[in-house]
Amino acid sequence: MEMRFQLLGPVEAWIGDEQVPLGGAKPRALLAALLLDAGHVVPIERLARAVWDEDPPASSRALVQTYISGLRRGLRTPAGADLIAFHPGGYAIQVPAGALDSAEFERLAGLGRLAADDLRYDEAVDAFCAALGLWRGPAFGGIGESFLRSEAAQLEELRLSVTEQRISSELALGRHEQLVGELTSLVGHHPTRERLRRDLMLAMYRLGRQADALAVYRDGRAVLVDDLGIEPGQELQSVHDAILRSDDSLLLLPPLASREPVADQRSDEQPRRTVPSQLPAAPADFTGREKEAAALADALSAGASMPIAVVSGPGGSGKSALAIHVTHRTMERYPDGQFYVELRGTSETPAEPWEVLGRILRQLGVVPAESLEERVADYRSLLAGQRVLVVLDDARDEQQVRHLVPGSAGCGLLITSRNRLVALAGASLTELDVLTTEEALELLAKIAGQDRVAAEPEAAMSIVEKCDRMPLALRIAGARLASRRAWTVALLADRLDDEHRRLDELAIGDHAVRATIELGYGQLGVQSKRVLRLLGLLGLSSFPAWLAGVMIQVSTQTGEQLLEGLVDAQLLQTEQSDALGLMRYRLHDLVRLYARERAESDESPETREQAINAVLSRWIWLLREITSAAPSGAVHLRVEYSLAAPADPSVTRPVLADPNAWFDVEQDSLVRGVELASALDLDEIAVQLASALCDSFFVSDNRFDAWSRSHTAALTVARRLGNVYGEAVLLAESGQLSYEQDNFAQAREYFSQSLSMFRIANDRRGEAASLTGLGMACREQGYLPESLHFLNGAERLWTELADDGAVAHVNRVSGSVHLEKGDYQAAWQQLADALWFYRKINSVRGEGMTLRTMALYHRARGELDRADETGAQALAIFETIGDRLMTAYALQTQGKTWLRMGRHREARRPLEEALRSCEVLADRFGVAFTLRALGELDLAEGALQDARARLAEAIALYETLDLPLWRARTLRDLAAVREGLGDADRAKELRSEALEVFGTYGAREHEELSATGL
Repeated sequence: MEMRFQLLGPVEAWIGDEQVPLGGAKPRALLAALLLDAGHVVPIERLARAVWDEDPPASSRALVQTYISGLRRGLRTPAGADLIAFHPGGYAIQVPAGALDSAEFERLAGLGRLAADDLRYDEAVDAFCAALGLWRGPAFGGIGESFLRSEAAQLEELRLSVTEQRISSELALGRHEQLVGELTSLVGHHPTRERLRRDLMLAMYRLGRQADALAVYRDGRAVLVDDLGIEPGQELQSVHDAILRSDDSLLLLPPLASREPVADQRSDEQPRRTVPSQLPAAPADFTGREKEAAALADALSAGASMPIAVVSGPGGSGKSALAIHVTHRTMERYPDGQFYVELRGTSETPAEPWEVLGRILRQLGVVPAESLEERVADYRSLLAGQRVLVVLDDARDEQQVRHLVPGSAGCGLLITSRNRLVALAGASLTELDVLTTEEALELLAKIAGQDRVAAEPEAAMSIVEKCDRMPLALRIAGARLASRRAWTVALLADRLDDEHRRLDELAIGDHAVRATIELGYGQLGVQSKRVLRLLGLLGLSSFPAWLAGVMIQVSTQTGEQLLEGLVDAQLLQTEQSDALGLMRYRLHDLVRLYARERAESDESPETREQAINAVLSRWIWLLREITSAAPSGAVHLRVEYSLAAPADPSVTRPVLADPNAWFDVEQDSLVRGVELASALDLDEIAVQLASALCDSFFVSDNRFDAWSRSHTAALTVARRLGNVYGEAVLLAESGQLSYEQDNFAQAREYFSQSLSMFRIANDRRGEAASLTGLGMACREQGYLPESLHFLNGAERLWTELADDGAVAHVNRVSGSVHLEKGDYQAAWQQLADALWFYRKINSVRGEGMTLRTMALYHRARGELDRADETGAQALAIFETIGDRLMTAYALQTQGKTWLRMGRHREARRPLEEALRSCEVLADRFGVAFTLRALGELDLAEGALQDARARLAEAIALYETLDLPLWRARTLRDLAAVREGLGDADRAKELRSEALEVFGTYGAREHEELSATGL
C-alpha cells in the first residue's frame, strides 16, 4: 500500500486510504521535524525544541523517546520495517520517493519554472497548478507552538511565489480576462507584492482598463511609501510608464517554445550562434597571488589537450577574484567566448548540471533537450572545434561539474571550489591560503587609502593580524575605513581587538566573514560540526589529531577522520607531522572565533566542561607518566592527580619516547589549557595541570613565561573559588618559579606564605616542600645557617613521609651548603646519601645533579682528577636526557676544573658554550658564574683587561640578583687582576671587602683568606 506524508496543511500520515493516528500536537511536531530533514539524523535536542520550543522540560529526552516509540508503531512499511531509526545522537526517517507532499510541491514547482524558462507556458501552468493543488491549508497545521512555525512561513512564502509564477505563465497564454478577479483579491491580501500588482496592471491594460491599471499603481506606490518608506521597483515603474505611453508592446504575448527537438533544428540549418562574453569585471584592486596567477595562466594557455584548472581554498580566500583576474589575462586565447556560471555549491540549493546546461544551450541559440544525457551531448557538440573558456564558480563537488566539462581540446575549464576536486580526472590544483603580510598590507592600503595606512603602520599591521590575512576580511576592513573617513586606522584596530565582537565588526553591506564561514559549516555532518565547535572552544593554535576523538568520546581513528573531513571542507589546515611523528592541525583565527561562538551557543555548559576536562585530564596523565619514567630530582608536592585520565597508547608511546620534543611542541597548548580552565572556573583541573607542569622537568629549561602564565591563571581561579589547598600548592610552586628566575627574596616570600597555609591545614607534605624551598633560597643568598635550619626540618618531614626522592633532594642541597661552609665531612656524607637515594628511585637527573655537586666537592678539596671524572659523568647524563640548562652548568664545572688543572686552551670551549646556553635560556645566575670562570681563565692566561671586563660584568649581575656571597668571590678574583695590573692598594681593598662578606656569611673562603694573613 502507498504511504503518504502531508505537511502542506494539517500534519498527517496515510497508508493507502487509511489515516495513521498520530496523537496530539507534540508527536505531530516531532514527525514534522523528522520529515523536514528526511533521510538525515535529527539531533534529539532539535526534536525537543520542535515540541517545546525554547523551554523543554528536564525530562524532554525521555519524552521524545516515548513519542518516537508511538510514531514508530504507526509508521511501519507494509513489510513491517520501521521508517524511523535511531542513530547516535538522534533519529532519522526514511521517506519513499514521492511520498512527502512538500518535496513533491518543490519538484513540481521546479518543473514549472523550467518549462516557463523554455517558453512552454501551458506545461508550466499545469505543473504549477499540480504543485499548488497539494496544499490543504496552512503548513504544519496542528503542531502547536514550535520553532517549526518559521519553516512553515518559508513554505507559505514559496507557495505565494509559485502562485505568482503560475499567474505570469497564464498571462503569457493570454488568459488576462480570467485572472483579473483572482489578482485583485491577491493584491488586496498582499499589497506590497510588486509582481502581483504588475500582473494585475497588465491584465487590466490588456482588457482596455488603462485608468484602472494606473489607479492600481498609485495605490501600490502609496502603500510602499507609507508602510515601507521605499519607492516602487524598476520593473513596476517601467510597466506604469509604458501604460502612460499607451505602449502597444504590452499587448503582445511572448513567443511560445518550439516543440521541435534539437536534432531536427540542425537538420535544416545551424542555429544562430552568439559569442558569449560573460566574465565579470576584473577586480581593480586585485593584490598578490603572483605565483598562483602565473601558474593558472600558464595552465590555461598550455598544450594541445583541454586544460582543467581547479582553484581551491577556504571561504574568503579570494578564489573567485583570482579566477576572474586570470581569465581576463587569458581571454584572448579563447576568441569564441567565455561562459561564467555561478554553481552555488555552498548554498542550500546548488545548481544542477541539467539546469546549467539548459541555460548555456539557450544562450547558444539552441532549445535544450529534456534529458541530461542529450543536453551534455548537445553542449559538447556545439563547443567542438571551438576555443571557449568555461568558468565554474563555487562548485560543490566533482559530481556537480563532471557533466559540464567540454569535450574539445581547444576549450578551457576553470573551476573554483572549497573542495579540492581531487577525483576530477586531468585537473591541476591550485590551493590558496591567506595572503602574505606584505600582500595583506597592500590590499588594505588599496581599499582604505595608501596615505591612511602609511600614516598608521602599527595600527594597519594590527588590522592585518586581526583579519588573519584573509582577503575577504581585509576587504571588509578596508571598505569600513573607506566609508568612514572620520575613523582612524587605530580606531578600527581597537574595535577588532575584542575577539567576542570581531566577527560583528568584519561585516559591511552583503559581505560578512561570519556568513562565509557559516556556508562551509552548514555543509558539515553533526559530528564534524561538534568537533569544530569544541576545537574553537579549546582555542589552540595547533593541535594533534587525538584531541578530536577525546573531546567527543570517539576513537582516535574516528577523530582523525572527522578532522580530515574538516580539512576537505577548508575549515581546518594540516601541518607537517611534529617531532613525535603525530599529525597536527590548525584553525585559522577567524574560523576559531566562529567555532567558539557556535560552541557557546550550541553546546551546554556541561558539554563544554566535559570536553575541556577530557583534554586536560589526558595532559595531566601524560605529564605524570613522564615524571614517573624520568624523575626530575626535585620535590613533588602532589602524590596523586585525581583528575588524570589515561591517554591512548598510540599517543603515550611517542611522548614517553621523547618527552623533550613533546614539551617543545605542546608548551603553548598546555599553558593555554590552564588559562582556559581558569576562565571557565574549572579550578581543580587548572590547579592540577599547573602542578603537573611544575612537577615535570618542563621546569628544567627555564620556560619561565609559560610557567608564570600557567601559575598566574591557576592561582587566580583557586583564589576566586576558595580552593585553599590549591592556592597553597600554587604559592609554593610560584616560590620555586621565583627561585629558578634567580629572584630569591620573592621566592622566600612565596614559600613563607605557603608554609603558613600548610601548617594551618596540618599538611605535612606541603610544609616539607615549603621548608625545602626556603632552604634553597637562603643558600643562594648566602644565609647558610638559616638554610641548614630549614633543610634539616624538611629532611625530618620527608623521612617521616617516606619520600625517597625528596630526601635525596634535601640531602644534595644540604651537602652543597656544608660545602659552602667548608664542612667537607658533612658535605660528603649528605651527597653520598643523596646519590644513594636517587639511584634507588632511578632518578637519572637527580643522579646527574648530585654527581656535579660531588665534582665541586672534589675541586674544592684539590682532587682535580676525581673532579674531572665525576663532572664528566654528570655532563653525560644531562646531555643524554636533553636537559639544556644543567648541561650548561656541567660544562661550566668541566671548564673550571680544567682551568684548575692548567688545561687553559681546552677550558675555554666548554665555558664559552655554557655561557651561550645560559644566555639563550635567560639564566642570569648561570651567565654570572660562567663569566666569572671565563674571567679567571683570562687572568690565568695573562689577559688582564679581558679578565677585568668579564669579572666586572659578573659583579654587576650578582648585585642585580642580590647575591653578596657570590659577588664577594668575584671581588677576590678581581683583586688578583688589580694586583696584576700594578694596583696593589685597590687589590687590598677588594680582598678586605670580600673577607668581610665571607665572615658575615660563614663561608669557607673566610678561613682560606685569613690563613694567608690578609
